Amino acid sequence: MGPTVNLADFDFSLRWPQELFIWEAGRIAALRTKETFTNMVVCLFSEAFMDGDIAEQLGVPLTRNVFDQHTQGSEAADALNAIIKDQSLLHKYEPPRYWLERQGGTSAVARQKPLSKAFVELIDEMRELDYFPKVLGKGCVDDGGSWGEVARTASAEISRAIHVDVAWPLDESHLSIPDDVLYAVVEYLHDQAQRPRSRSLHSYGDCGWHYADHNKESGGVVYRWRVNELLERYGVALRLGSKGSEKGRLIRHAGFRLDVLADELSDLSADSDERLVNDAIQLYRARSSTTVHRRAALTQLANYLEKHRQTLKSGEFAKGDESDLFNIFNNFAIRHGKGVQKEDYGDEFLDWIFWTSLGAIKLVKELSQRMA
Repeated sequence: MGPTVNLADFDFSLRWPQELFIWEAGRIAALRTKETFTNMVVCLFSEAFMDGDIAEQLGVPLTRNVFDQHTQGSEAADALNAIIKDQSLLHKYEPPRYWLERQGGTSAVARQKPLSKAFVELIDEMRELDYFPKVLGKGCVDDGGSWGEVARTASAEISRAIHVDVAWPLDESHLSIPDDVLYAVVEYLHDQAQRPRSRSLHSYGDCGWHYADHNKESGGVVYRWRVNELLERYGVALRLGSKGSEKGRLIRHAGFRLDVLADELSDLSADSDERLVNDAIQLYRARSSTTVHRRAALTQLANYLEKHRQTLKSGEFAKGDESDLFNIFNNFAIRHGKGVQKEDYGDEFLDWIFWTSLGAIKLVKELSQRMA
C-alpha cells in the first residue's frame, strides 16, 4: 500500500459485525511471518467486506492460481494494521430497504421460508467458502468426485453423530424434519466449522477457489454469529452458546441484555464456589431443561447466595433488608418445596427469580472486591 493511498477514499462497509472483524484481523496480524499471510489478508477482506475487491484496490498482491507461489510483502500488513488502528474507517453494512419493506410489507413479503430451508441455504453458502472441509468438502475437479458422493458421506456422518437418520442436504421433501433433529444438525455442524484464511484459484475445468489455512476457533465464531442471526430472524428463543461447555450448544435465550450477565457469570474460575454458579446457569439455560431442572438450578443459586449472605449484610443493604431476597427463595416454592405460602405462581416466575439471583450474585462479587 503506497504512501499516497488515502484510506478514507475506500468503502470499508462490512458484511461482518465490526467486533468479529477486528477480533479475526488481530489474530491474522499476529501471523505476519507466515508464508501465506498476504493471502490470509486478501481472503479476510473478500469475505468480510461488501466490496470483495477492496484488497486489490489497496494494492495488496493477489494469488490468482493454485499453482502460484504465495507472495509475501508489506502491503497486506500495512492495510491490515491501518484498519485495526483506525476503526472509524469501518462502516456497518446497512442493506437497502425498498418500497415494500418501508411500507410495512405485503403478503408477498410476509411469506417467509421455513427455518430449516433458510438453514440449508446458509450452510450451502458457507460450504462454498469451504467452512466444512471434513464433512462437506468442496472437492476438486482433479479428484473426479461428485457432490452426490459428498452428500452421501455427509448424510452418513451426520446420522452417525446425532443418532438419527438424516438425508443431507435437506430437500423440499425433508424440510419438515422435527425441530429436535434440526437443532442436533445445527450443533453438529458448529463442531465441524473451520474458517479458511487463504485461497487460490484453480481455473482448470472451472474448478474455482481452493481454500487453505483453516482455523476451527474462527470458524466457530463466524458460524455462531450466522446461525444466531438466523434464529433471531425466525423468532426462535434459542442461541448457540459461546462459553465453556455451552459453546456450540443451543441454550435458552431471554432476548435481552441480561443474557450477557449470564455469560459473564458462567465464565468463572473452576473453584467449587464458582462452579456452583456455573453449573446452575448451564442447567437453567439448557435447551432440554424442565421445570424440575430449573427449580434445582435456582436452589443452587440460592445456596450460593446463602453462603455469601454476610457480604450482602455488610454491603449496600440496610439492616435486615437482604432478607427480602431470601424470602423469594423460601416463599416461592424454590427451596422449601410445597406447603409454603406462594406455591400457586406459574413457571413464568422462574425466569424472574433466575435473573434476580444473577443480579444478586453480581452484587456479591462487586461488594467482595470493594471490601477486599
